[in-house]
Amino acid sequence: MSMSDTGSAAGSQKPGTSSSATPTSGAPTSGASASGAATSSASSNAASGSGATTSSRSAGASAPPAVVAVAAPKCKSRGFIFFYNLLFVGVLAAIGIYYLARPEFLRFQIEAGDKIDIAIRCMWFGALGGVVISLKGVYDHHCNRGDWDDGFILWHLGRPISAALAGLITVVLLLAINPTSPNEPVAYAIAFIFGTQERRFFNFLSEVAALVVRVPGDEQDSTLKAVSLTPLEGKQGTLVIIGGQGFREGAKITFGSNELVGVIISKDGRIIAGTVPAGTPGGVDVTVTNPDQKRVVLADKFTYTA
Repeated sequence: MSMSDTGSAAGSQKPGTSSSATPTSGAPTSGASASGAATSSASSNAASGSGATTSSRSAGASAPPAVVAVAAPKCKSRGFIFFYNLLFVGVLAAIGIYYLARPEFLRFQIEAGDKIDIAIRCMWFGALGGVVISLKGVYDHHCNRGDWDDGFILWHLGRPISAALAGLITVVLLLAINPTSPNEPVAYAIAFIFGTQERRFFNFLSEVAALVVRVPGDEQDSTLKAVSLTPLEGKQGTLVIIGGQGFREGAKITFGSNELVGVIISKDGRIIAGTVPAGTPGGVDVTVTNPDQKRVVLADKFTYTA
């Protein structure tokens, strides 16, 4: 080996490397192997370091937020209920037109025929009220707000029918209070209102029940008190109900200076019913006077209409 070769080999040795590692003849091959091993080791370490770094970064990164799927609100029946009500309105309109056009349609030539005619018309107005309140439910409850409940479909389907029955029972209740033919406009208005508001129907049913049926345990309160009058306006012949307590059999009820007609007092002394006497338009006091001369006044409570 020449001196230049020795110097070159020595010069290629890294500082701090032992002199015993200096290559001799044939060393270039082993040197290349050592160099390849070092390169392989370095690559392995680099790959390992890179993998560790990537793993560390992945571990340090925050996980993306979970996406929660929101189920679409169930709203299968709303459109159907809307068109069902429109169909019912069409049927009621057809029946009404045919009823007015054919004098013999649903008219009964019997002694109580006029009362039956009123009952049929009250059923019609009650059913109309049921359709109105069902449509109001469709308008007030929306799918996109999630407040429409398909579980009420039977309520909507049956509402016009139950309201028609409420209209029929209205006539029966009015006749229970006053056996003569009820005031027709008042009866129709009550039937429509009861068709839209079942709570009022059952309240009225309870009041009439107190008039005609005494339940054991219903005791009279001796304190005379009047707290309500229904309705608050009307004209001669309008059915009125006074609610309170302490009403005695034989009590005198006056609207202004005229006495209530056909007075009925419930057994428990809580309800008075009758028809409005004659009067002039304007407000009047309603006075209840018991046989013992105790009395209560509802000041300017009732208004006569023209």
